[in-house]
Amino acid sequence: MNNEKVTHLPASVNYTPEQALKSALDQCEDGGLSDVMIIAYDWEGELYVRSSKMTRAEGLFMVEKAREWSMHGGVE
Repeated sequence: MNNEKVTHLPASVNYTPEQALKSALDQCEDGGLSDVMIIAYDWEGELYVRSSKMTRAEGLFMVEKAREWSMHGGVE
């Protein structure tokens, strides 16, 4: 049995929006993120999209990569 403290847990389907964003920011402290895209629904049910330093074409590419990732169970 390993007695090391667990410091990072896998993503959860039970995260609040704030917890999910904090988890991403915590990852960033390790230098692990270069670009981000936020795709969300606001309280009125409207789609909300924001990204960092990327064009719409680059954003579409990222979304397509995420679609492929999700279709294959998170395996690249």
